[in-house]
Amino acid sequence: MHKIFHFHLTIAIILFISLPLWAQPKRAFIWFDDEDYQPLIYRDDKGRSEGIFYDVLTEAFKRMQIPLQNRLYPWSRTQEMVQNGDADGMVTIFTKTRQKFFKATDPIVTVEERVFLNKNNPKAKQILHTKSVKNLKYFTIAETTSSGWSKENLKKMHIIWVPTAESALNMIASGRADIYLMSNYSGPIFIKKQIQKGTPLSKSLKEVIMGNYAFATMKYRLLIRKNSPYVNIINQFNETLRQMQKDGTYKKIMERYKIEMTYDSEKY
Repeated sequence: MHKIFHFHLTIAIILFISLPLWAQPKRAFIWFDDEDYQPLIYRDDKGRSEGIFYDVLTEAFKRMQIPLQNRLYPWSRTQEMVQNGDADGMVTIFTKTRQKFFKATDPIVTVEERVFLNKNNPKAKQILHTKSVKNLKYFTIAETTSSGWSKENLKKMHIIWVPTAESALNMIASGRADIYLMSNYSGPIFIKKQIQKGTPLSKSLKEVIMGNYAFATMKYRLLIRKNSPYVNIINQFNETLRQMQKDGTYKKIMERYKIEMTYDSEKY
């Protein structure tokens, strides 16, 4: 009798553990993300998805044997569409607000949020010696309306809200704001792209530099809607990511997108 009981218990445990695998929906996991956040995620010259997020998720889902569909949109639209249920998930910061609607994987990429400023700004020395978020209150900050992190962490700061990163950067270049916070990954590349466009502010953009201090450490995770049929794959994804790190696949992806920090600030 005990043997029969233990046999059925063993079968039940096996079925419970394997449930996420065989109970997954037949359709692909739908992932929406930012179309212009190089090198993390963006469209290449031919309109195809590219970037660190894309390479990591493509490899991870291949190993998990789960079909993956990816579409890129402007970031504000992406967030709205995912939250409305048009996709299963997106890769971004797991803010308090997002915790109400999503569950998160382990970090995929960790980046530093740094200040970008015009080196001719009269406050440049003071800005570059500032090391804490609370002391950013002494400066005028340009920020995009889609930045969930800034809305949660820069409350009561003097912020000029603008629709796009390009607008924020132009505010810095033209002297209408003191700083703009961008990641040490995407910031330098984004500035180069704006300069190459040959806009009236291209010359001023060449004077924009990046500070050396990290005001925040941003952990980008795959966020999956709580009501998505794929919400049960988080542990499986985390384990797959660990395996990719152990076998060197993750390192190779990161090396492919190695960033030269050509806009590091000079010592003041």
